[in-house]
Amino acid sequence: MDRTLLDKEVLCIIDTRQIQRYIFHSNSLRDAVGGGMLIAHILPDALLNAISTVTPQLRPEEYDLRTDPEAEIPYFTDRGIQFQLMTCAAGNAMFLVRTGELAGKLIRKIARYYLDHAYSLNLTAAAVEKTDSLADDVFRLYQKLNALKASAEIQEPLGTLPVCISERKTGDPVVDRDAESGEYISQASALRRAESRRRTNVPDMGAIRTTEGKNGGKYRAVIHADGNNIGITIGRILAGAASYEEGIRTRRKINREIEQNYAEIVERTLGDLKRYCAEDLGGDDLLFEDEFQIVNRAGDDINCICNAKLAFPFLVFFFNNMKGSVIWQSEELTVPLYDCAGIAFVPETADFHTAFELAEACCSNAKKTAKLKENLRDGLAGNWIDFYVSDEESAPDLDVLRETYFVTKEGTRLLVRPYSLDPEADDSFVSFRTLLEHIRKYETLAPDLKREAMHAYVMEPPEFLRWLQSWKKKGVDLSGRLGAPFCDDNEKNRYFTWYDPAVLSDFVPADLGRYLI
Repeated sequence: MDRTLLDKEVLCIIDTRQIQRYIFHSNSLRDAVGGGMLIAHILPDALLNAISTVTPQLRPEEYDLRTDPEAEIPYFTDRGIQFQLMTCAAGNAMFLVRTGELAGKLIRKIARYYLDHAYSLNLTAAAVEKTDSLADDVFRLYQKLNALKASAEIQEPLGTLPVCISERKTGDPVVDRDAESGEYISQASALRRAESRRRTNVPDMGAIRTTEGKNGGKYRAVIHADGNNIGITIGRILAGAASYEEGIRTRRKINREIEQNYAEIVERTLGDLKRYCAEDLGGDDLLFEDEFQIVNRAGDDINCICNAKLAFPFLVFFFNNMKGSVIWQSEELTVPLYDCAGIAFVPETADFHTAFELAEACCSNAKKTAKLKENLRDGLAGNWIDFYVSDEESAPDLDVLRETYFVTKEGTRLLVRPYSLDPEADDSFVSFRTLLEHIRKYETLAPDLKREAMHAYVMEPPEFLRWLQSWKKKGVDLSGRLGAPFCDDNEKNRYFTWYDPAVLSDFVPADLGRYLI
């Protein structure tokens, strides 16, 4: 805590760092689920513990931990309130404290609780002097928080020195032994497993079924989905707030809308996916958990692992159910709910955490494309999907990989991805509908022709044209069946439009397009 703030009224933020890395650090699905469950409640528990144990201890009438938008906010009318919780969701909490000195004590208590109950989970805290403008204070607070996160190193407590045994799945030092399996485990894994055992019927990663590709490999998929425009929405709304108290209520309402919307969307989506598995794939509803698992859902973040053939159906149903949902709606402003998603199709031998890193990189690339000026929808980033099919057991650098191996000598790009689900893109080659239609057409080809069409990009342009002509003479008009093999964007980049459908044909049902609303 800055010495200049010790006797000042402060606005503080606690931000849990690298949540995804913590959850997916282990290749055990049970450990990952336990990590997600731990994340869900550790910050509220840490706040309550800090208030209960700080010296001098705060009396119940001196703090308010409510976050309901309709609840009273006594901080502004009662000077006896020393601590006012504003929001607490998805590993992030914002609160007001009467003095920086008290805030510093509470933050140290929270940090200690994290170490004791999550071990290697890191957090960053920042504080600024409170003024009369919540919007200005929040802007300064995030400036300070981002500067701290950029300069601070991630600390990994070892737990024991010297390290005699390393945990096989994570490389962390062993300090315990699993009571059920007898496996030697790290402190972080011990804490995760204690959480995961509170939830029943969680299979380990090896129990999740696989889809066999044409190359004989068996694949699973990891999905990472993340909401768009949250920061922009909060900034727009707070700018119009008449008072600090109104601004707090607004932030609480946004958090509630996000949580309720995503919970309802995911619930409906899982219902659709279960029916799809039963009716279209002939699956057993009792075995659904061996096909699909939500590993973690917090706020607008969703992480899943599944049989590879269910990744695209899940996202089709997810985006169908998201239509019409809003982050915020008032007479002055309506903000639709938009989302981006990344999918990593990986072999069954791939590490869980590296597969997630690949899915997260795909999602980040989709978000980057969604935020381009020409793709914005009324100033907002829309719905986009990116994916990658990997035969490696480690996560590649996606940008380097694509520029190195997926651009031909003539400069033709093999990957059209990411794809847009926005209706404004329906007539363009980046439309998700167009991709599903291309997959349907590709599946009508004979197996030998499918293989040739997938690898046609290696041909020089004159040779490629002769190849097309040779098939046309045999009565197969490939351009008529599959559409134009090449397309150009506004920057005159050329794309080979047959490659993505060919790659996905192992994992995407040919008739999936009929489900897209």
